[in-house]
Amino acid sequence: MTDSKTARPGALSRRDFLTGSAVAGAAAVASLVGAEAAFAAEERSANWREDGSAAVEAPASDATNASASDGTYREHNASSFPANDATPIPPRAVPASWDYECDICVVGAGGGGLNAAARAVQLGAETICVEAMGLPGGNAQEAGMCGILGGYSGQEAKQFAFPSYPFDPKALTDWAMDEYHYAADPKLIYRIACEGGKSLDWMAECGVHWRLGEVPVYVAPKRSTLDHHVLKMKDATDAMFNYANQHGAEFLFQSPAVALVQDNDGRVVGVVVNEDYETERYIHAKSAVILTAGGFCNNKALLEKYIPTAAMGCASSYLTAGERGECFRMGLGVGSDVSGFNSSASFDGGVDWEAEGGTWARFLYDGMTQLSRQPWLTIDRCGNRLRYMDSRVGEDGANAIYALGDLATIQMVPPGHRSYIVFDANYEDHLAGFAQEHCRKLITPDLEQIEKVPEHYRDWHHGVQDAIDADVLKRRDTLEELEADLGLAEGVLTEAVAKWNEACERGEDDFLYPMPPEWLHAITEPPFYGCRIGGNLYGTKAGLLINDQMQVVGTDGRVIPGLYAGWHTAGGACGENSYIGDPILGSLMGDVGLAFCGGYLCGTSAVENEMGGTR
Repeated sequence: MTDSKTARPGALSRRDFLTGSAVAGAAAVASLVGAEAAFAAEERSANWREDGSAAVEAPASDATNASASDGTYREHNASSFPANDATPIPPRAVPASWDYECDICVVGAGGGGLNAAARAVQLGAETICVEAMGLPGGNAQEAGMCGILGGYSGQEAKQFAFPSYPFDPKALTDWAMDEYHYAADPKLIYRIACEGGKSLDWMAECGVHWRLGEVPVYVAPKRSTLDHHVLKMKDATDAMFNYANQHGAEFLFQSPAVALVQDNDGRVVGVVVNEDYETERYIHAKSAVILTAGGFCNNKALLEKYIPTAAMGCASSYLTAGERGECFRMGLGVGSDVSGFNSSASFDGGVDWEAEGGTWARFLYDGMTQLSRQPWLTIDRCGNRLRYMDSRVGEDGANAIYALGDLATIQMVPPGHRSYIVFDANYEDHLAGFAQEHCRKLITPDLEQIEKVPEHYRDWHHGVQDAIDADVLKRRDTLEELEADLGLAEGVLTEAVAKWNEACERGEDDFLYPMPPEWLHAITEPPFYGCRIGGNLYGTKAGLLINDQMQVVGTDGRVIPGLYAGWHTAGGACGENSYIGDPILGSLMGDVGLAFCGGYLCGTSAVENEMGGTR
């Protein structure tokens, strides 16, 4: 790997930059440890009712979400949410000289890209990984995952696998294909089944500590909480970055890829990056380019073209790294085909900030998001009740995870593609009794790794107040006012509330819905609250067509030489018209787990196919 350009005066070399990043990272860890110690020193009782409203000195969330010294939580730039360009990005011609040389260039340093770089360099490839942001981790650092499909050593120790033990990749493939109505690629599903668990063990060998209860890999099938939330994956991405960096991978941060380089024979041989956001550099990838820098969740033009149901039904996205579809569009530019049309995955409770002039992308753990996911009275614009999917852990823990995606579908399909939640002034009195799990848990002082939540949001009330101040969560003195300001026709809300209150008085809900008796709380005490919600888009499943070797396939049905793609740039592991991305990509692997697995597969296949295996 060589840099043929003379460094600018005063500019840091790549190695200097990485050394500085390591120092900054250590300082950030020290500051977080100090913050955690100070937090503990306050002797809080870990009771959200008692401690939840403690004053926090932090800027308002509409100004910034960046709280860590390393910029982990980035500022929301309204001008970039959403991007609005679906046109292919044409490739560049081979330059007279290259600025950098390597065997494999990985585009994106998120969960997938870090694994691809780590695997490639482990197998002996000189590797450069380029990243638009100033730090590794991408959207994966704000996400949770599960991995309950089987084949992972921790599950073997528990003698657990899905759909039955002992683990059988073919049985899992058969089950998944049936769930997908045979629309997906069985070879690709089978490879995920074979390698998904192995990729988790490989990451452990690289330094990721899959400690149950600390990093969420589900191993217990009965009566056990999955115990995963969105705050834990940064530990895994940090570990994979450290492994790749220590073993010789070179990282170019703040250097977004802007085009692929394709030679006269149609082979992809490099990447053009905008180094330091200022200067175009050409990277020669002698063996392969691996695209992993996300799907197109924040590019509305791409959503409307390839996933119209998501464009209509999703009220928000939490992908704050600002995915705008460059990798996908670069693939289109070199003739890639597309798979997984109209397939996406969403969480429940996407709050419609954009309708009130806010941004499409939001930080996921902001108090209002969790509040919107509770079992309130939920109606469509006609006043019809909508079912609620319970996330409390019952006899089979996996069922509770399905609820997160299933409820998103319910919220996205009504007339107008928006749902409406309504509750009254007593809402705080009901939250503990709802006892929702996973991504519906409220932020509490005893939340694991609370220091990774932006300071402003460590009190969940602050996120709710932000929504009230923006009039996203509407607070009105009468139901009639709330009805009008939510845009509902006269009588729609008041009649729905009257029916709801009758059920609450009876202590028994309608059999078509139904809410358990302990969740039946009449809406009688002003002020009254209401909000528009839809799905919270977290994964596009349409993407560049790949085969089971992770090679990108062109519209002529042939592999595009030298080009590989991992999730979520790639598609194909999910059938056409799959609205929530389950089962493989939701409950059994999780989207972050899928990215991890995809990166591992890309790195392995690229070295084996293009370089003859390990050196």
